[in-house]
Amino acid sequence: MVLWVIAILSIIALEFSFAMRTEVNIAQHYKTEVQLYAYAEGGIQRALAELIYKHDARTQQMRRRPTTEEVPTEKKEWSTDGKVYVLPYDQGMCEIRVMGEAGKVNMNMVTDATIRKIIGQLGLEGEARDVVADSILDWIDADDFMRLNGAENDYYQSLKEPYKCKNGYLDSIEELLLVRGVTPALFYGKKAKKEGDGETQGQPGLREIFSIYASGEQIDINSASVTVMKVVLGLPTAVAEAIAKARQDKPFTDQQDLVLRVPEMAPLAGQTPVAFQSAIPYYTIESKGKGKEGKALQGIKVVVKIDPRERTGYKIIQWVDRLL
Repeated sequence: MVLWVIAILSIIALEFSFAMRTEVNIAQHYKTEVQLYAYAEGGIQRALAELIYKHDARTQQMRRRPTTEEVPTEKKEWSTDGKVYVLPYDQGMCEIRVMGEAGKVNMNMVTDATIRKIIGQLGLEGEARDVVADSILDWIDADDFMRLNGAENDYYQSLKEPYKCKNGYLDSIEELLLVRGVTPALFYGKKAKKEGDGETQGQPGLREIFSIYASGEQIDINSASVTVMKVVLGLPTAVAEAIAKARQDKPFTDQQDLVLRVPEMAPLAGQTPVAFQSAIPYYTIESKGKGKEGKALQGIKVVVKIDPRERTGYKIIQWVDRLL
């Protein structure tokens, strides 16, 4: 009887210890998630402050004043071409990227030739390219006329989970995922992966190139990412990277300034539809909070409009939690 009682008590004690350990781990994971989310949210607020300063006339006037002292890196104006900025914390860090929507192509205003060219650059050819291009154009146009390789209500109503064709402008760029032929891989892109001794090349996605807030097909050279300059403007990789490096010190003011600071652009001057110092106040901010080891991650994506008429100086257009 004593042995049986001891065995039962041992099992109860072990079960209690296991339950308590599980509770501790759950509490620790929850604490880590909340902490990393706070890091990411702090990164969003820092980026918003930088963007407000970027659109503040008084701040810009002070930054243009000539000075003999070199401006420290942490005090330089943040670029809006997707450059990664790191904010350190006691128990982790935050990585922030700001992308100006003026540096992308407006999907609601894209022409047939441009969309086919871009989708072809993303790896689709022949009929696969035409299916995506025609289906996107059918989705955003106002009529029910179906292009040769496109899709209208008949196609979408025949799906397992049917829905109607929009026949109107996109309300968010993520809406492209509803369009025939637009797969998650095409929309989000593919990251580079290491295989053996080499590394497979990554593939950009539609979300990096298109926007619904841009001016049209004219790209702001001060906000365009290297990917956009290569895919949309057709610039060689070396020239695109040279432009990205040159504008880190200060933005380009006009075509002459661009050619002067990036001589490689001289033969291409006038052939690329670019703008300078665009007034479009829409930006995408991606902020990722990371732990010390870098394994745990919490991310936030925000589309924001900088507007001095707002009490806070900005207006949140879209807020996406749990960005991975």
